Amino acid sequence: MRYVSRVVRAAAASLFIVAAGTGPLLAEQAAASAQVDLSQRTVSTFITERRPAEWTLTFTGVLVARDEIAVGTALQDQRIATVEVEVGERVKAGQVLVRLETAMLENKLGEAEGRVARSKAALAQQEATLAQAQSALERAERLKTTRTISQQTYEDRASAVAVAKQSVAVQRAENAEAQAQRAEAQRQLERAIVRAPADGVVSERLARAGAQAGAEPLIRLIRDGAVEFAAEVPEADLPALAVGQTVKVKLAGRAAEMKGTVRIVAPKIDRETRLGSAQITLDTKEPLFVGAFGKAEVVFAKREAIVVADSALVYGRGTDDCAVFVVNDGRVQRRPVETGLRKSGKVEIRAGLEPGERIVAKAGA
Repeated sequence: MRYVSRVVRAAAASLFIVAAGTGPLLAEQAAASAQVDLSQRTVSTFITERRPAEWTLTFTGVLVARDEIAVGTALQDQRIATVEVEVGERVKAGQVLVRLETAMLENKLGEAEGRVARSKAALAQQEATLAQAQSALERAERLKTTRTISQQTYEDRASAVAVAKQSVAVQRAENAEAQAQRAEAQRQLERAIVRAPADGVVSERLARAGAQAGAEPLIRLIRDGAVEFAAEVPEADLPALAVGQTVKVKLAGRAAEMKGTVRIVAPKIDRETRLGSAQITLDTKEPLFVGAFGKAEVVFAKREAIVVADSALVYGRGTDDCAVFVVNDGRVQRRPVETGLRKSGKVEIRAGLEPGERIVAKAGA
């Protein structure tokens, strides 16, 4: 028992010595851990300033014809004789584009002219008959006063005048109808020559010699050769566009940018894609090809403002409930702010901050 007691006392003394020796080491580890905690609490800050800022929209689109004219003919089932233009050719108003075969139309015109000639001759004959009947009636009226002509003869001559007048009226109507038919045959013959309705560039040549003309267009023209940029704009960005804004357009395969102007902002959004559209007139003399792809950029707002990164904001219950952490004397304070325009991770601060204040760059938890 006495031996065991001595052994226990010796073990306890050894443990005390070990503990006393490791005490300073544990203290150093605790201090290092505290320093690590302090280093993890450091934050990056920046000083706010008011400076010129601009907000841009970027969207894609293709080149399209501003106004494309479909040129056809009302003479269906008429064979095409010749096509006198090629794709890409610039044409003038009134220039011949397509000629149709005219043999049948010329025959119809000849027949119509024959009917007009016959109706004119018949009209002249009826007018002569009327003149004779009126002359006979006038003689009968003079003889009637001297009682040298019977009443029956006078009435017969008066009736002949009435019948002649009716015949002349009928023949004049037939003559007018014949002239109308001749005018229609003449118009059809003129339609057999298809002309350009306006100056432009041939974009499609659908007519082929020997084919039958139908309801489909024969030629398509780009009026005045005007080509513009049709942009597809996301629904959320569409309100930022306005007619007259200056746009920079970069087309595929071209190094230089082109300047343009917003001509139309369409008031309709596609239900499926949720995209709107805008037409942009390009200010360039370089050749433009319909269907070419491009990207456009427009500055929709430009002013002096305090702008911060979106990471500097903390949000409350809603997107309008925003705040930043302002640093004063090494301490941070949460301050509500009013935000404005947002684009590409940058946010405009309209109220709540003044230039020269220091705020936390990343206001995460």
